[in-house]
Amino acid sequence: MREVKMTVGNNHIFQIQDESATELLPVDEIVESWRNVFSFNAQGDDSTGLRPAQLGAIFSIKAHWIVSNEPATIVMPTGTGKTETMIATIVSEMINRTLIIVPSNLLRKQTAKKFLTFGILQDIGAINPSALKPTVTALIKTPKKISDLENIITKSNVIVTTMSLLKKFSDDYLAIFVEHCDTLIVDEAHHIAANTWTTVKYKLKKLKCLQFTATPFRNDGKKIDGKIIYNFPLSMAQEQGYFQQINFLPILEFDEEKGDLSIAEAAVAQLKNDLKAGYNHIILVRAKDKRSADRLYHSIYYAHFAEYNPVLVHSDISMADRNIALKALREGTSRIVVCVDMFGEGIDIPSLKIAAVHDKYKSLPITLQFIGRFARSNKGLGTATVITNIANDDLNGSLQELYAQDSDWNILLHVLASREINKELSLQELAQGFDTASLHGMTIQQLQPKISMIAYSTAEKKWNTAAIYNVFDPDKCFFTFNNTNGIIVIIEKLDSNIDWTSFKGINDTNWHLHLIYWKPEIEAFFINSTNKNISDRIANALFNQSERISGEKVFRCLYGIKRLMLGTIGLKSAIDGPIRFRMFAGIDIGNGIAESQKETSFKSNLFGAGYSGNGKVSIGCSYKGRIWSKWVESIDYWMDWCNDIASRLQNDEINTSQIFEGALVPEIIYERPLSVPYGIEWPIDLDLIIDNSIFISHGFNNYSIYELDIKLTAHSETGSIQFSIGNSMVSEEYELHISNRRYEFKTIKTCGLIIKYRKREYKLAEFFNEYPPRIKFVDQSMLEGNLLVKVSSMPPAFNMERILAWDWSGVDIHKESQGIERDKQSIQYRVMQNLISSNKYCVLFDDDGAGEIADIVSIIEETDKIKIQFYHCKYAHGDHPGARVADLYEVCGQAEKSIKWCQELSAIIERLIRREAFRSQSGGTRFEIGNLRKLREIKNKMRILHVQVEIFIVQPGVDSHALTDDMLRILSGTAAYLMDTYSINLKVICS
Repeated sequence: MREVKMTVGNNHIFQIQDESATELLPVDEIVESWRNVFSFNAQGDDSTGLRPAQLGAIFSIKAHWIVSNEPATIVMPTGTGKTETMIATIVSEMINRTLIIVPSNLLRKQTAKKFLTFGILQDIGAINPSALKPTVTALIKTPKKISDLENIITKSNVIVTTMSLLKKFSDDYLAIFVEHCDTLIVDEAHHIAANTWTTVKYKLKKLKCLQFTATPFRNDGKKIDGKIIYNFPLSMAQEQGYFQQINFLPILEFDEEKGDLSIAEAAVAQLKNDLKAGYNHIILVRAKDKRSADRLYHSIYYAHFAEYNPVLVHSDISMADRNIALKALREGTSRIVVCVDMFGEGIDIPSLKIAAVHDKYKSLPITLQFIGRFARSNKGLGTATVITNIANDDLNGSLQELYAQDSDWNILLHVLASREINKELSLQELAQGFDTASLHGMTIQQLQPKISMIAYSTAEKKWNTAAIYNVFDPDKCFFTFNNTNGIIVIIEKLDSNIDWTSFKGINDTNWHLHLIYWKPEIEAFFINSTNKNISDRIANALFNQSERISGEKVFRCLYGIKRLMLGTIGLKSAIDGPIRFRMFAGIDIGNGIAESQKETSFKSNLFGAGYSGNGKVSIGCSYKGRIWSKWVESIDYWMDWCNDIASRLQNDEINTSQIFEGALVPEIIYERPLSVPYGIEWPIDLDLIIDNSIFISHGFNNYSIYELDIKLTAHSETGSIQFSIGNSMVSEEYELHISNRRYEFKTIKTCGLIIKYRKREYKLAEFFNEYPPRIKFVDQSMLEGNLLVKVSSMPPAFNMERILAWDWSGVDIHKESQGIERDKQSIQYRVMQNLISSNKYCVLFDDDGAGEIADIVSIIEETDKIKIQFYHCKYAHGDHPGARVADLYEVCGQAEKSIKWCQELSAIIERLIRREAFRSQSGGTRFEIGNLRKLREIKNKMRILHVQVEIFIVQPGVDSHALTDDMLRILSGTAAYLMDTYSINLKVICS
């Protein structure tokens, strides 16, 4: 056999024929030779044939093409034979001309080469030897003339090119493909959602389209638009031997420079062991970019391991040098290759079996592809090994599990792949009930409506979907229906005149989205429309009888929100008058609530925020029936949200008057409140910031805001409100003055602290005058500047069963912290020893000091959950246990302050890791039980197990038998706050 070549302009067409051939055979003659030459025999233990993964894909494609010409996606893990599946499809279907798009130049060459030879399909008996080989063009350069492109296409069975080349083609050039080709195949189809891919593919939409990928999902939220018609699980690929076992060797090193060397040393040690065992292995060093690759090559691998002849491969390296490097790798004279995204370019060197991952991929799809290439089954090559540093990761949930310390990758690989694919399939299951062609190229997955709706009640057993055409102009709308799930989606185009011209040739075009969701089981349906005036028309068209849920019932959606703070409330007058509508906001909210209870007005609309027991929530509603939130989500999420809201709207036992009676109302005060302050927190503007992004400077030193404590320095009912900010190195003190409806923070002890916030620098007193801290009082009121928010009802009595009395013999109850020396007479030391003796904890962490979460953070692992406990210790204000309410002020404030960490539970672990890294610089440790590796393991388990937070107050100065009403009042207030916000139980350890 010989290779026949024809040159057309600056491209070449190839065909493999008999030795005597001199010219290309016609396309039609080649295709005719494929008639009845394909065998669908399956691979068996003692026979050759197609793999099960390939057979399933081919049959799925054939079945799909019988009933549809819509784009289809085939999911096949790397190594299961995607390219041979493409060849088998083209030959068995006798397709004249196929355009194949691949993501890289190297993959273009490899794909073209396989098509030229039929890959291994003739060797395994899938294609009869009588079949002629296809004519193949690897389209490398843009043809100078359109006639050249037409000549190439008409003479080729297969044209392989890249999107980077194709996107340069004009519409006229692309039209030639549409005119002469039958099928479009996209390899590595997870790239298809990128804008350039989408644009080109749309222009080729008349071609039958197959999209092959190992990972049909993207972490950027964009979706592959083709229906997944076949999904071969990674677990089956492993079971059937396409993937070998993978060893995962994690390194834990926080210093990045040491981390790179540690990875390299571990990889070379593995290489030595593999070579000694007779395996011809090579190390692939993965860097995130060319600069990192250059640094790793010169500073690490060439500097320390030159005997293995490391080579560097990336796009800035000349093609000649790259070819020399690849030759050295294939011949085994080089054992290390440093690269960026070499595998993304389709390089296939089976002996690459050790991956030194210095920079981890941020997306699961690319990670699975990367690992899949290492795990390919090659006889005699042994197991693959992946080495990386798992310290200081910033990865999404799935990757955290994949890189977990004790992860079994051979299980996790297919579990994670299945989970992510199943997420996609779940949304596709909803989407499959729709006629996607009706959306003209748009998919259900791409729709992300604002979360809002108007709810209606109906007892009807069916809806008249055809009547929707009476509401909307079919010529200006896209309609799609899913009767199984009860969903209608309408995309409407509206043209309106421009108000600044009478010229009729210029219009303003707007697009509206309308969603209708009917759930007959609860006798309700919901409408979400960007046109607020059309909902009733839609409802009346679909159902003979229905009623909008409006009026006072709507405000039931606020039920269950604790510590509800209304941001706005609008009232309409119930009687005729000059003023029919009034809006209340901020400090006027109280007046609005009072007015809303009168017969002379009624609530028009409102928006509020509060806590659900699982964190912060916000919701708005209108008496006309509209309910909304500040989210943008997928359609399936919106459906679940509607179901949740409906459960409250239909609950006749909810009394909306009680909801408003319990709302928190801010008021301007003229003087300092007559109550004891017991807690202070950073301004609400900083409430969500639990990292090091805000700094306070002192001279040349910068401190993260969470390396400094903010705490009250005085607790009295009438004295001035004073507080401090600082740590063992720096400290300032401030005082709050309130008079004549104004407030002012003054520095009473200064050291020159400056805060840097939103590109500005402030002295701290100036900063607090603009962003006042939140001060809490024992009557449960809260003060920000001169705005006071009072709780309308007192919290329930404190549960006495949550008071635990300990024996404090041998403890100096004036000593709170154990310190680095572990003072055995301290309160903290005794708590630590009691916890250690229980043998329940996998982590026991001394977090005491400025910026602490709590004095002690402990972690318990259970079968189905992880318990994280905060212990807040405080010294006694007297020599003996007693009934001093002052013993509870500061420690209760600390307990309430610590719940901010419940907003993002993984941040607790990250915080402990940073605290330990800082302590280790001085040669010490904060761990009493556990280590950094255990924290990493816990962090990964937190992503799949339920996490329960418990908070303990430890105050040996309190006598459990002498609790006063004042002491119980402050304990009940703190307990109610923890329960309302994050459903956390408060326990008290005392004497």
